[in-house]
Amino acid sequence: PTDTIYGVAAAASSDVGIDRIYDAKQRPASLPLALCISRASEIGRYGDASHLPAGLVEEFLPGPYTLLLNKREDSNLSKSLNPNTRTVGIRVPEASFIRGVVANLGFAIALTSANISGQRSSTAVGHFRNIWDKCANVYDGGQLNAGTSGSTIIDLSEEGRYKIVRPGCSENEAHEICQKYKLLQREASS
Repeated sequence: PTDTIYGVAAAASSDVGIDRIYDAKQRPASLPLALCISRASEIGRYGDASHLPAGLVEEFLPGPYTLLLNKREDSNLSKSLNPNTRTVGIRVPEASFIRGVVANLGFAIALTSANISGQRSSTAVGHFRNIWDKCANVYDGGQLNAGTSGSTIIDLSEEGRYKIVRPGCSENEAHEICQKYKLLQREASS
């Protein structure tokens, strides 16, 4: 359980774990996975945030946002994780359970929605019963009430600009935060 929907996860350094996520979800390997970290201060271990205004990351995280940044090549992430992309989506959910899992692991986890790829996102543990047999563990965090649209994905990989890639559950707030930090919205085609 996260602050938005239920997810499936594996250590982001594990080739086997990443492959198990794709298998469980029947997800095409061309669709990237996000990272989940325990604290906003860890974001620079996995993505380049050096060009972002001071305080911006902390304004979004923890919260229902996934920030797309240029991937750091020295991050020790699995080579199976998003191999043909230059960016990586990074989350810090406002959910103590999943952040505690990541903190105890001491390394990012790869995270995506708990469902068969293309199906409706899960807001209760029973909604993804059809993939339980592919999961090492299943945790019941009760009914989640953020809807099924998932996190808002914001591309912050370009200095001074942003683009909402997926509206998710907090699009309006994402625009407000980006504008507060004087970021310009990129056109959909860029």
